[in-house]
Amino acid sequence: MDVVVHLRRLQILDKGKEMSVIVAFHVSDGIYSCCVGFLKNELTNFSSLYEGMLAQVSSVRPGSSVAVIISCLPEETIKKMKFNRVDDMESDKS
Repeated sequence: MDVVVHLRRLQILDKGKEMSVIVAFHVSDGIYSCCVGFLKNELTNFSSLYEGMLAQVSSVRPGSSVAVIISCLPEETIKKMKFNRVDDMESDKS
């Protein structure tokens, strides 16, 4: 399957209530064609990680699909992230 989507955070109205969502837009040859879906609501808490990412759809199931991120995180985002590596936690104990 060779389908690429671009992820964008948007504000929408749902039953009169404004909310943030992460929308997947189908991209072909660098051209947006249409909205093809939304990420789970729980992921909007991490919208800064997904904003602008490209993902390749690897499988489609009724009502959902699986996609793999194929673009890199911006350097500014990586610098803001805090990682808890196992070896870091072990060195804190000694």
